[in-house]
Amino acid sequence: MRKHTKGAIAAGFAAVLLLGGASTLAYWSDSATGAGGKINSGSMSLTAGQSGDWTYAGTDDVVGAIVPGDSIQKTFDFTISADGDHLKAALDTPDSVNVTATGSPTTLKLDVESSFQIDGAAAPATITEANDGDVVTATVTVDFPYGSETVNGNDTQNLEASLDDITVWLTQVDPNA
Repeated sequence: MRKHTKGAIAAGFAAVLLLGGASTLAYWSDSATGAGGKINSGSMSLTAGQSGDWTYAGTDDVVGAIVPGDSIQKTFDFTISADGDHLKAALDTPDSVNVTATGSPTTLKLDVESSFQIDGAAAPATITEANDGDVVTATVTVDFPYGSETVNGNDTQNLEASLDDITVWLTQVDPNA
């Protein structure tokens, strides 16, 4: 091998050792810290207000003794608390309610439908911070279905029963959706 080639190989090997070795090749760097700052989160809630009596759906007649095929309804007032720059939420109720009876059957499950109004108009599909302080009226309708002998037979006569509490949910929805 020639001297010139041997020298080039030695120089290349030395460069590899310097670059790959333990921090023998220095470079400059710096960093600084920015203040994190204070942030606040928002909140949302429903506060229960007044509720009406159970009436037959579409009337003001107070419920007496229901029969299969009846639909009964009740109104509930809730005050909305909504605080959040990009807050979006939806109102909802369960699809069914349990009924606990003193006779047989001891429990029934009835279908529930609901609608919501603010100031006498349909509530928006999405509740926002603009609804903070609004009173929403939830109208809940429960159907006592007209069934067959096996569904609502004679065993549902003369029942004394209690409907479970009706829950109204205010649930945040994805603000980016």
